[in-house]
Amino acid sequence: MTKITIDTLEPRILEWMEQLDVPGLSVALVEDGALAWSRGLGVASRRTGCPVTADTVFEAASLSKPVFAYGVLKLCESGLLDLDAPLSAYLPEPYMPDEPRLPLVTARRVLCHTPGLPNWRPEGGPLVMHLAPGERFSYSGEGYVYLQNVVEHLAGRALDELLQARVLEPLGMASSSFLWRDEYDERAAQGHDESGAVVDKWKPDEANVAYSLHTTPSDFARLVAAVMQPAAESEWRPSPALIAEMLRPHIAVNDLAPWHDDWPGQSITLHRQVSWGLGWGLQHGPCGEAFWHWGDNGSCQAFTLAVPALKLGLVSMANSKAARGLWASLYGEVFGGEQPAITWLNELYSRE
Repeated sequence: MTKITIDTLEPRILEWMEQLDVPGLSVALVEDGALAWSRGLGVASRRTGCPVTADTVFEAASLSKPVFAYGVLKLCESGLLDLDAPLSAYLPEPYMPDEPRLPLVTARRVLCHTPGLPNWRPEGGPLVMHLAPGERFSYSGEGYVYLQNVVEHLAGRALDELLQARVLEPLGMASSSFLWRDEYDERAAQGHDESGAVVDKWKPDEANVAYSLHTTPSDFARLVAAVMQPAAESEWRPSPALIAEMLRPHIAVNDLAPWHDDWPGQSITLHRQVSWGLGWGLQHGPCGEAFWHWGDNGSCQAFTLAVPALKLGLVSMANSKAARGLWASLYGEVFGGEQPAITWLNELYSRE
């Protein structure tokens, strides 16, 4: 593939942003397994008019999950956690009392979204298992929070401290945190709703591995590069064998809309090209095998896709609910052709 330059891509991105009324976007490209360039476009907030730069911090939303998964794999390699041991064996009290299937929930099943738990429990209601663990793909933030509780108990420290020490700092992700930092008051983009209005900034004071990460595309690109080029020997990076397991298809996506328990009869088109590994979505697409993930905190959107064989990856973060409409054009331009992961996502959202 020819080298991708921001000077060539920027006019197209600005055109798409105008068409969709997206205020601000930040992108970072990984080429040859390293950060090649990054750029901020538009404004961080229509209220202030401050421009987006490469240093603008965004809500990563569910891009939080692959960061956590990376750290979990290193804990497994160190012997602190077993991917296939019941999570219930690690906690002194049952996470879900009176649930006989709880011993079937493992770290592996959480990371590939087969723990049988819903995405989120009903507001004010109890957490209830809605599928047999391991039965099929069902996207679950609750599963990640369960695993977070286990990791914090085993490590004996708060999640944000653990991931700072084990993942973020070693990777050089200096602008990233699962908790709000005072410096973000000047650096963070503000989200915009479907009407384009500014949304009050969410400032997490409690780490949640499913969605609370704040970061920049440049920072996140360092994780993408590390996954594409795992180190043979490292005190803090998972081994190449474990990264290969991370990127191995564990479960295909299925016809059940993955976060709507009340839609058992509704289906989406099954894309055999889309599956899930450990912490990452996987696709077999026009460029070959790729890993990907998306983030959706409503007024903030994010997407990343990388092709290890090409040592090519792109990370995008935006401050608008409308930004999800950008991904097909942007990633089609960079990687060529229709991306099955984005097709699957768009069809999924069309059913809402």
